[in-house]
Parts: sequence; C-alpha cells; structure tokens
Amino acid sequence: MLAAARERVDLPPGKLWLDYQDDVDTLYVRLKEKTHPTHSKSNLDEMIVFDYEGEELVGIEIMDITGQLKYANPR
Repeated sequence: MLAAARERVDLPPGKLWLDYQDDVDTLYVRLKEKTHPTHSKSNLDEMIVFDYEGEELVGIEIMDITGQLKYANPR
C-alpha cells in the first residue's frame, strides 16, 4: 500500500505513520507522530487531501487506495 501511495503522491523521507480504513478504502499517512491539522487542501481529481498544521504538511489522505492497486496489478 505504501508503494501505491508513493506512486500517487511525493512522500517526504523519514518516518511515516499509516492508518488504513477498509470501510472507505482510504490510507492516511501521518508525517508526524502527533498531529493537529488546522486546515486541509483537496485535490479531488486525484482523490487526495493534504492536511496542514499552520503551513507545515502533517498528513495526507489517499482515497480509493486499493482500487488503484487493482488497476496497477490486474489479475
């Protein structure tokens, strides 16, 4: 799943915390262990939401993550 996320968005180097919600097929990538986002910017065409704490990017929500895997790796 992390590889699929890296294909859809440039993830910064360093430690990442991943949370997957299977009921909505969404992967949330936290760039800090504890975050308190103050606002978000959406790219709904790409199905990605960027969360910011002030001006610092602290999280990335990637929707339809396994749906994208199905297209990348058809069986």
